[in-house]
Amino acid sequence: MLLRKRGDPNALRVGDIVVAVEPVGAIPEGTRGRIKVVDGFEWIRYWVAWDTGEWTGSVDNSAVVAESRLEQYKADRAAAAERAAVKAAAPVAVEADAAGNGGWASGVPEHLLERSRQARARKAAQAAG
Repeated sequence: MLLRKRGDPNALRVGDIVVAVEPVGAIPEGTRGRIKVVDGFEWIRYWVAWDTGEWTGSVDNSAVVAESRLEQYKADRAAAAERAAVKAAAPVAVEADAAGNGGWASGVPEHLLERSRQARARKAAQAAG
């Protein structure tokens, strides 16, 4: 649940100037507007009067940013994109275990796999002997 407090610098209020950071219906990204109504408890949404003269209701909190925070938003988005690119470019190390499972990582710790192999070997020895 999203709780908004008076001291929250990111909380948008009636009268705040905002910028669309993603298309909102027919409103393109980058369009300025003014918050006219704030509504919702768990899903905060806004009525925005855009500089184009249009009004849009049920604008999601993620679709607009306060104009005063736009540069910080762009920097945060660029940093997140850079982290995602680095993570995607990092090679995934997958080692084949001693059983030769073809390099598939099972998610089971190696010591438990080894314990299972030893138990199967003991059972096979008991069955043979």
